[in-house]
Amino acid sequence: DAALACLSDKARMPYDYFRQLFAQVTNPPIDSIREEVIMSLECYVGPEGNLLDTSERQCHRLALPHPILSNQELANLKDMDYRGWRSKVIDITFAKTDGSSGLKSALERICEEARQAIRDGFSLIILSDREIGPDRVAVSSLLATGAVHHHLVRHEERTRVGIIVESGEAREVHHFCLLIGYGADAVNPYIALYALRQAREDGKLDAEFTDAKIVKIYRKGVAHGMLKVMAKMGISTLASYKGAQIFEAVGLANEVIDL
Repeated sequence: DAALACLSDKARMPYDYFRQLFAQVTNPPIDSIREEVIMSLECYVGPEGNLLDTSERQCHRLALPHPILSNQELANLKDMDYRGWRSKVIDITFAKTDGSSGLKSALERICEEARQAIRDGFSLIILSDREIGPDRVAVSSLLATGAVHHHLVRHEERTRVGIIVESGEAREVHHFCLLIGYGADAVNPYIALYALRQAREDGKLDAEFTDAKIVKIYRKGVAHGMLKVMAKMGISTLASYKGAQIFEAVGLANEVIDL
């Protein structure tokens, strides 16, 4: 019920220009709480095999029980070199001196690096804004994810790789839904997790909360919200929600949405 982002005089995040669609019925098609047994956030990540070939080699994919990754889990994926599975980290920042024109060139570079990673045999690409700093500006993870996803779809290569997002800007349920809806397979909200750990150090959270417990509680809250959003459209599994782009944008040009 908040005011439209396009009417604000202040800078807003790209996520704020999107609204989640919902099925036009009196009641939600699915009750995500009472019908939890049919809801699932588990998804399979990585190159897809031939749907017409039911051999064992077509099942070589990574099963994630939840789309939100901890810092350690992401580190494990970055270092992975197992049975041909490797990860390629793609920097989604650009030099501050490039100005506004640097955004377009950065998106073109990111998309080309994603295609090159596929040609080099990588199973996962990790879009990371960790290099952000005084002299480096980050491309919004939503823009980068959507651009890479659509670019690979246009070149018929999307099913050959998994997309992981290492983002400092994503922190809310709406942010995660948008990233998944525009093609991401999983997200590591490292700034959000850092903020929770810092809140513990500042005494705002119970000092007995371990890092693992903080991640667990955060995931539980995000999961509850994501399942509720999916239920509004009658979708019960994250695999069906991924890449569905079930949103409406207000105040963004089609050129931005169709990157």
